[in-house]
Amino acid sequence: METNGRSAPEAAIDDPLDARDPGDRPHVRVEDLVRGAAHEPAGERATAGPRADGAAGEPLTAKLARRTVPGALYERGPEEGYLRCTACAHRCVLSPGRAGACGIRFEKDGELRVPFGYVARHYVRSVETNTIFHVRPGARSLTFGMFGCDLRCPYCQNWKVSQALREPEGDGEPIDISAADLVELAVAAGCGVLASAYNEPMITAEWARAVFTEARRRGLVTALISDGNTTPEALAYMRPVADVFRVDLKGWSADQYRTLGGRVEPVLAAIGEARRLGYWVEVVTLVVPGFNDQAAGLRALGAEIARVDPDIPWHLNAFYPRYKMRDRLTTDPAFLVDVAGVAYARGMKYVYVSNVADRVSELSHTRCPTCYEVVVRRFNYETQEVLLSGGACPSCGTRVPGLWGPAAP
Repeated sequence: METNGRSAPEAAIDDPLDARDPGDRPHVRVEDLVRGAAHEPAGERATAGPRADGAAGEPLTAKLARRTVPGALYERGPEEGYLRCTACAHRCVLSPGRAGACGIRFEKDGELRVPFGYVARHYVRSVETNTIFHVRPGARSLTFGMFGCDLRCPYCQNWKVSQALREPEGDGEPIDISAADLVELAVAAGCGVLASAYNEPMITAEWARAVFTEARRRGLVTALISDGNTTPEALAYMRPVADVFRVDLKGWSADQYRTLGGRVEPVLAAIGEARRLGYWVEVVTLVVPGFNDQAAGLRALGAEIARVDPDIPWHLNAFYPRYKMRDRLTTDPAFLVDVAGVAYARGMKYVYVSNVADRVSELSHTRCPTCYEVVVRRFNYETQEVLLSGGACPSCGTRVPGLWGPAAP
């Protein structure tokens, strides 16, 4: 999941799996997870050196398979001995001894095993680097993630974590930590927010829920930085301890999402369901030249978001070459300004263009939708000034929606 504006989009990957529906993808055997055979070429395994946890040549997949607990997001069926995972919109049916499309949720001995008790990385930065603008502006946020993803985005900023099970160049080791100790790190660093990002948090929802439960107890705001390819069951499961659902809405067409390994319909549905459940929702669209930079399609996306709630902030971010899309140009900021202008004209109240602050500075600020005065001033993902008074514009008194104070009890 993208955690700041300087991220890259998606183009076609030369992989036959991407031409299939997600439900057609072959599932991974648990014994392959343990051996690492499903994702690490034999040559890579043979030459691997000692790993941080002491097992010489042990593949990452084996380490992750050990760091699991029984999962909660699944249902029985459709046949005896089968499980259906409900963490993401693939809704993988797991036969005995098989993993889902994500490679990290798998059936073993009649139960679903899910990731738990580790992080792949964690950083303390401003909350805005998660592309969240209406939540505790200027607060520090501890952002953590695990390994694995339900999508295969060729422009992923965090691919060395999210695609680590698919890419031999992926790196990192699981860092064992308890939920309480992770939250203690956030509290000790003076954080007001704790966010799950870097990989898809809904496929590690059981761990995120344990961490967020502890974070809520310590008074932190909690945020999911998601690709939105999830289910009503997963959103309901996380809602008691999660305040924010920040979604990457990556395109509008079936072809675009097929390239990424998903479908657009579940993402749009998740945005609506999250608002219905009471999450604070913000949406990010990374605009990638030659992939999703058609003006009509972007206007349609804005209309879909506004149909759910015109108060939802929409972030239009510029693409920067990375991962499998290093041959493309960066997005023209003028084009993003044009799309933002149309979105405002059609009723959206908060539209941002933030990761080209050196060229488009005014669209980083939050303005009152009534009198247009700046109520939160930002530059390059850092809050410079918060002028709100009790969550309202100090000039005209109009309420500006967001989570401006501490977490709910």
